Amino acid sequence: MSERLTVAEALARAEMIDRSLDAWQGTAPQGIAEMGGRDAFADRCEMACFGPVPRLDHDEWERLSLEYEDRRAHGSLNRGEG
Repeated sequence: MSERLTVAEALARAEMIDRSLDAWQGTAPQGIAEMGGRDAFADRCEMACFGPVPRLDHDEWERLSLEYEDRRAHGSLNRGEG
């Protein structure tokens, strides 16, 4: 049996999913674009209690991680500062 949610709970979960996908796209926008964009990336995710978790192979994880590290090292990553 599926869990029944209130409207407020459903909206809160949708907002959590949206924020999580925003974070992925913000940390590795080129990699997400290469995977077909945000919607295609979302289709590759499974839900966990803390949000969507992408199902990626080793090479995909590495590519996104390297993009994140490169953006962080060069100061082009917005970490919510300012």
